[in-house]
Amino acid sequence: MDAARSDVLAIDLGVAAFAPAFDPIVELPLRCVWSDARDGCSCHSRIPRTVVERAWRRELAASGDREGRFFHLIYAGGVWQAYGNDAGDVRGVYCPAHNSQRAARSRAAICDAHDVVYELSLAA
Repeated sequence: MDAARSDVLAIDLGVAAFAPAFDPIVELPLRCVWSDARDGCSCHSRIPRTVVERAWRRELAASGDREGRFFHLIYAGGVWQAYGNDAGDVRGVYCPAHNSQRAARSRAAICDAHDVVYELSLAA
């Protein structure tokens, strides 16, 4: 390696050694994962990642279960839904408006009148 190239490398390494550590996954807020394919829009609602991660840690501590799942948290007066995985990380969130829409669709799917079967218990 020539002398000029090694000086540049030394300068680059020197700057990198004093640069503050920045992890964009940790620092950036979580954005609502909802999107509407019909009009090509996605939600712009955001929540601080640390708020969701603390809620997930509380959820894990309270349940004692390390299985990934959806959970709810209250932030800024609204109920958010998030998915935490078994490793303790949070994978995504739904803002209060889209959490409500998602829940309404789920209830509608579960409570579809065509699927209701009426049974009577017969006692002798």
